[in-house]
Amino acid sequence: MMELNLDPEVTRYVPDGPFEHVSKAMGLIESLRAQFAERKIGRFLVIEKATGRKLGWCGLKWIEETKEIDLGYRFLRSSWGKGFALEAAQACLSYGFNTLNFEKITAQIMPTNKASIALAKKLGMKEAYRVIEDDVEFIGFEIQSSKISTL
Repeated sequence: MMELNLDPEVTRYVPDGPFEHVSKAMGLIESLRAQFAERKIGRFLVIEKATGRKLGWCGLKWIEETKEIDLGYRFLRSSWGKGFALEAAQACLSYGFNTLNFEKITAQIMPTNKASIALAKKLGMKEAYRVIEDDVEFIGFEIQSSKISTL
């Protein structure tokens, strides 16, 4: 978590920015563990099969304010553009729809984050709304379980 969140390019589209202290990373990890215990979802470590190298994380998260399941991911820059995010996100959508029987999964993406917008569209997600949170604009993408055919 610290390595990912120390890189300003990795956190460029993250509203809370880079972690300044290990305690912030540990707090995030603890909240993710609690959410997994309660809801069986979370942000999961992504590891390259061939090398065992840690690439980043991907997963689902319950957003209490909107009562939505959010798809999110973060990868080391050295992993960008190699299909890892697509593969991991597809697995997470499959898990959410086919194992946990969610009806809808969302993703909030800053309009300037062209790579994540392209990934959301590859996944079959459609723009559903726009929202401003803490003076930051996000596009809300969503996908319904009935739209999943290839996962």
